[in-house]
Amino acid sequence: MFKNKYIIGIVLAILTGFSSCADLDLAPLGSPEAGEISEERQAFLRLTAVYSVMKDFRYTWSMQCFGDVLSNDATYSGSSNDAQTFTLLENYQYQADHTEILNKYRYSYQCINKANLFIRDMEMADDALFSKYNREQMIGEAKFIRAYTYFELVKTFGGVPCYTGVLDLDHERLGRASVEEIYSVIEQDLNDAVSVLPKKSEVANYESSYAGRITKGAAIAMQTRIYLYEKKYDEVKKAFEKFQNECGGEYSLVAPEDYAWQFSLDGEHCSSSILEVNMYVSSTQSSYNVNNGNRHVLMSMPRNMTIGFGCAQPTQALADAYDAEGDVIRKKTTLLSTEEAIEIETAAKGDVAPVTDDRTGWYNRKLYLAPGQREENRGNNQPTNLRLIRLAEVYLNYAEACYFSGDIANAQKYLNEVRSHVNLAPKNHTGSQLFEDIMNERHLEFGMEGFRFFDVVRVGWGEKVFNGTKKAEFGAKTPFSAGAEVLPIPQTEIDISDGLITN
Repeated sequence: MFKNKYIIGIVLAILTGFSSCADLDLAPLGSPEAGEISEERQAFLRLTAVYSVMKDFRYTWSMQCFGDVLSNDATYSGSSNDAQTFTLLENYQYQADHTEILNKYRYSYQCINKANLFIRDMEMADDALFSKYNREQMIGEAKFIRAYTYFELVKTFGGVPCYTGVLDLDHERLGRASVEEIYSVIEQDLNDAVSVLPKKSEVANYESSYAGRITKGAAIAMQTRIYLYEKKYDEVKKAFEKFQNECGGEYSLVAPEDYAWQFSLDGEHCSSSILEVNMYVSSTQSSYNVNNGNRHVLMSMPRNMTIGFGCAQPTQALADAYDAEGDVIRKKTTLLSTEEAIEIETAAKGDVAPVTDDRTGWYNRKLYLAPGQREENRGNNQPTNLRLIRLAEVYLNYAEACYFSGDIANAQKYLNEVRSHVNLAPKNHTGSQLFEDIMNERHLEFGMEGFRFFDVVRVGWGEKVFNGTKKAEFGAKTPFSAGAEVLPIPQTEIDISDGLITN
C-alpha cells in the first residue's frame, strides 16, 4: 500500500552514504573523539546506522532458521549441502561453531554497540543542535532497538554478556549476565522508549514520512511480548490496557478477505501491522550482505525453477495443523504448494525449469514474490518488508496473560477476536483446553514467522511437541530433551572471552 518506503530508503541511503549493512565509520572505541555528534544531520545519520542492522540478513535470517526450522513446522532443505548444515541442529545437537549461531550472536552485538554509541553521544550532544529532529525521541528509538536485540539474544542463548555503555578498548572481559538481569535492562529500555516515542497519530504524514520507524505503539506492544516470556502476566495486562487506551484506535485486524493481503507488497504498514523493517530494491547494491532488500525471499522460493534457494521449507505437519482446524485462509496465506508455484511461474513465463531439492512439497507463501513482483537480476535485493510485530500477537499475548491470571472471559474474547479475522468459529473452552486453544492459535497465526520453536519451549512443551517423529523423513529423528531450549554461545566467543562459559 505505502510505496513511500522506497523514497525513505533512498533518502537514507543518500544521507548515510553507506549500505544498510555496512559498519559506521567511527573512530575506534576508546578514543576520546569517538562518535562525537556536532550537527543534527549527523545525529540522524547515526540513528540510521542503528536501524541498519535490523535489515542485515545475517542478523534476521536466524529468526526464521531457529524459530521455524528447529520446530516441526519446517526443515532447512535447500541444496544437499544446505540441508546437511542443519541436520545436527534439527536433531537438537547444537554446534557452537555453526555459522547461523555465530551470525546471531555477532550481529546482535554489532547492533547493541551501535545503539550504545548513539545513545551516549546523543546524551552528550548540545541541545542547540536540534531543531528538525527530537533528540529524546531518537534516543528512545535506539533504546527500543537495543531492547529488541537483547530480547533476541536472551530467548536464543539465555544469559549473555550485557552492557549498556560504551566499552573502552582495554575493558575487562564480561561474564554472562543472568536472564533476569538482561530482562531488567530490556524492561528499562522499553519503559524509556514508551515515555518519549510518538504515536502514529501524532506524526504528521506518517505514511509518507515515518512508516518503518518505531512508535509508542510498537514499544508498548513489545512490552506485552517480553512480559509474556517472563511470565509477568499482570504486567502483560497493564501493557495491553495502556496499548488499547493510548494506541488502540490506530490499529485493527484486517477483514478475512484481506488476511493474505496484509503480507503482500500493497499491504505493508496496514492497520494490523505495528512494526515492519522497510525493504526496497537498491539500484546499486546486490550482495547478500550489502543491500537494502529482503534476502529471505531469495532463500525461501523454489529452487531452480525460480531464483530461490528452496530453504526453510514448511512441512506437511504444518499443513496438517491448518487442516485439523479447518483453517483455509491461513493455510492459503502461509503455504504455497509446489504444484501451485509451478502454475504461477508457468502462467507468467511459459516453460520453466523443474523444481529441484523439494523435500516437502511446500514453500513459505508469506515470502513468495511472483514474477513481476520480485527482482530477478538482483536476487538478494527483494522489496517485501519484514513484519516484526502484528496486532494479532498483542491480542494473543493478552489472552494468554488473562488465562493465567484467571480472567477467562477476556482470554476467550481476544482468542476469538483473532479467530474471527480468518472466519473461524469462536471457542469457549475453559481450563487447560483454553490454554491449548490459545497456543494452537499462535501456531496457526504466526506460521513461518519465526515464533513456533520459542513459543513451545517457553511454555515447557518441548519434549511433548518435538518428539522426533514429525521430521524423521528429513533425518531429524532425535527428540527434544531438556537443555535444548537455548543454543550454545559461539565457540569463537568462548575462545576470546577468557572465561565465558557456554550452555
